[in-house]
Amino acid sequence: MEPLHQDDPKWSDWRWQEKQAITNIRGLRAHCPNLHEQYDRMVSEWGKRGLRFKFTPYVLSLVRKDETGNPKQDDPVWRLSFPAFNELLTRRPPRPDEYSCELENWEEPGEMLTPIAHWKYDNRIILYIAESCLGYCPYCLRSLQSLAAEERHGSVTSEWRATMQAIRDHSQIEEVILSGGDPLVFTNHVIDRMLQDIREISSVRAVRMNTRVLTHNPFRVDKDFCALLHAHRVTELGIHVVHPREITDEFCAAIDRIRASGGRTMLLAQTPLIKGVNDSADVLRELFMGLYVAGVKPYYLLHNMPNIPAASSQRTSVRRGVELMLSLKRHISNPAMPEYIIVGKTGKKTVPLELDGTPEFQHEKNSDGYPIIRFKNWKGEWVEYLDTP
Repeated sequence: MEPLHQDDPKWSDWRWQEKQAITNIRGLRAHCPNLHEQYDRMVSEWGKRGLRFKFTPYVLSLVRKDETGNPKQDDPVWRLSFPAFNELLTRRPPRPDEYSCELENWEEPGEMLTPIAHWKYDNRIILYIAESCLGYCPYCLRSLQSLAAEERHGSVTSEWRATMQAIRDHSQIEEVILSGGDPLVFTNHVIDRMLQDIREISSVRAVRMNTRVLTHNPFRVDKDFCALLHAHRVTELGIHVVHPREITDEFCAAIDRIRASGGRTMLLAQTPLIKGVNDSADVLRELFMGLYVAGVKPYYLLHNMPNIPAASSQRTSVRRGVELMLSLKRHISNPAMPEYIIVGKTGKKTVPLELDGTPEFQHEKNSDGYPIIRFKNWKGEWVEYLDTP
């Protein structure tokens, strides 16, 4: 295995970062030889669920270690990449918010125009063009794609032409969102062809891309990719950022390359609220202001979804999220404040910043005494969302 040092001349080569990525416990032990055997058991249980983990050398360099050379258990960067959940090692009845991943597909019937094209909202469509990432997040709903066949969306190669035609046939679709996985697993040449095909559809006015690459492998945002954003008039780059430690010099350099390309691409950040990682007013303040200063608008604070692996280790209550937002509002620059939302199967819902809810957003308990949120969705329908104590 090649050395993973920041002074290595290959360090800033994103392909080298991918090639050297650590995806198993043996690779991790090569760099953290004193890992407790409990980590082996956690990785084993994670793998039995069909789930993956992955560190690029860049991400591993951000993890803080203790005096033995082990990653610190409470280090946020470590917790954002490695499945260190003690609940994996216990044998107990599942909590109500621990859905059966094998049976949990997020799309509602009738919403898929093609196997990769998810049409939930009137004027926009999201295309799941990749089922892999440049790093895997244990808290991510899409990690379920690696678990069961019914969670997968199909091959972009076989479905692309039909998807473009489906968009042409529905002229009310004004915006196309490229998501995944992570779209930036593809080469610039492939992304160029995709964006060109989309921009040839006259009814499409806006193009968006969602990515975690700036925190997993910021070197991937090279000058050629930035030129594509400009050439194809990409409207927005949705950047996934969770903790202020991820706003590094390399992250900011990638932002600068995008801005230097001369395009008009908006940079908006989406941040999931994760227990023990960023459910702190101080951490969120530093994150939101850090993004704002770097030229990225904090756009969404996403309440962590119910049907994720190890949900009880990673989810806060919605009320806790409201408390955090109230503690920040008017105490930091207003453009640095995101919109707090929950995401249910029927779509997104803005969380009102009222501790006791509102007539259309109610904190309740179900028949088993478990916390739920009842709210009116964007269609005016009452739906339920599993909260957590």
